[in-house]
Amino acid sequence: MKVLCLPEAGKLEVREFPQPKEKPGYAVVKILKCGICGSDVTAYRGVNPTMKYPVNGLGHEGVGIIEEVGENDKGLKAGDRVTLEPYIPCNKCHMCKQGRFNNCTDIRVCGVHKDGMMSELFLQPVNQTYKIPDEMSFEHAVLVEPLTIGLHAITRARAAKGEKVVIFGAGVIGLMAAFGCINYGAEPIIIDVVQERLDYASNHGIPHVFNSREGGIQEFLSEVTKGKMPEAMVDCTGSPFILEQMHDYVCHGGRIALVGWPHNPVAINTVRLMQKEIDVCPSRNSNQKFPEAIQMVNEGKIPADAMITKIIEMDEVEGTIQDIAKHPADYLKVIVNI
Repeated sequence: MKVLCLPEAGKLEVREFPQPKEKPGYAVVKILKCGICGSDVTAYRGVNPTMKYPVNGLGHEGVGIIEEVGENDKGLKAGDRVTLEPYIPCNKCHMCKQGRFNNCTDIRVCGVHKDGMMSELFLQPVNQTYKIPDEMSFEHAVLVEPLTIGLHAITRARAAKGEKVVIFGAGVIGLMAAFGCINYGAEPIIIDVVQERLDYASNHGIPHVFNSREGGIQEFLSEVTKGKMPEAMVDCTGSPFILEQMHDYVCHGGRIALVGWPHNPVAINTVRLMQKEIDVCPSRNSNQKFPEAIQMVNEGKIPADAMITKIIEMDEVEGTIQDIAKHPADYLKVIVNI
């Protein structure tokens, strides 16, 4: 079988590997589509702080059809159309025992710490395999995994009905968090410096957008919230400027979820965090959000077609990643035919 490998930063190549064999607790899945994530771009560039090279298979947004699976509690069978959860826990540590599988002390993420999904066949734990509705296209199913990241982030920020939630970053994850807010009855505010992405957000139902290139973030948020400031915040950028000032962007008692990865340590004002008793909650992967995300996509709660920038072949991945790195404003979700 063909696998798109990342042996080292800046190098992608298709290699041949033996086909995986079915074993208890696992399914052999024929991967049909796999999305390109921002973390794939940073992994290729060598600036992803969580990446462990080499990996036999880039990618973690895979969908496909089960080819082989043994008897299992989920009732999955050969021929089922599925999406794959890429965060593989140990199921033994104290976090796993508490049900926080996303925060497993020995978690292995596909395409980061272990083999990824840009592979013609993939061996996947049954517990991390989810059937998708027959009416859902595989292209739309690719959006399920990134949606789970946004949903987990707003869950960590405890966004509630009637609250205003400021989201920094209008990329795929920021948009997914915003659509999740709307689904939960909260009111998202998206801030970015790329006007094209803000226009996209505004055109697809996000009620408040703001270009912060010239500053004025705090004033804008104060205006939107009538002086109170948002109850919750989600940062999808990892920008030191945003993180150093994050205490100014929520109200007293506000909650902040951190999704974006800074490249280096960031200084934060703990005095202001304490004075306002702000909860700061890093958000890692997602936890038990796949069924909810599948339902949201299937019910049209996100503008799926409009989020897909293009569909490419495996031999186009490297050039496309290079172009995404140079022109990020031109892309939302790119899907690879496997």
